[in-house]
Amino acid sequence: MSDEIRMRTVIDRKFCKGCNICVYICPRKCYSKGTGISEMGYYAAVVSEPEKCFNWEREEKLICELCVMSCPDQAISWKPTPKKEVKP
Repeated sequence: MSDEIRMRTVIDRKFCKGCNICVYICPRKCYSKGTGISEMGYYAAVVSEPEKCFNWEREEKLICELCVMSCPDQAISWKPTPKKEVKP
């Protein structure tokens, strides 16, 4: 990948049930409890500080995926995103 790409964490609000495991397990505190109700009727977690993530500048070489591996609903994934589209 080019140096114009960043990895961005994505929470699929269709699957997130607001368990907040990601909020508690993230060593860099990138997530926070959601305040808006998702399509499923839960307070879905949000990626509040993506720039703190270990993978922020990693260009598909992910070094930490605790959030992805810990999510019981598989609602968290990574998406390569052009740097100009990423808003910390």
